[in-house]
Amino acid sequence: MKLKDVEVGGRYEAKVSGSVQVVRIVELKEIPPASWSATSAWRTLILAVNEATGRKVTIRSPQRLRSKVI
Repeated sequence: MKLKDVEVGGRYEAKVSGSVQVVRIVELKEIPPASWSATSAWRTLILAVNEATGRKVTIRSPQRLRSKVI
């Protein structure tokens, strides 16, 4: 999945701790580049909640998201 397809408040299947779980996206957070590195770029973290356990999950890559759950 691509980052442009991810929407806040959406429910997705994601690979969490080796198994596929349903997560709800809470926030897309922009992380600035490291101050000592001139070649680094801004990154986007996906903050989500695992609906089965209620735990917060940080997804560093949108490729961990499988499909949207209706």
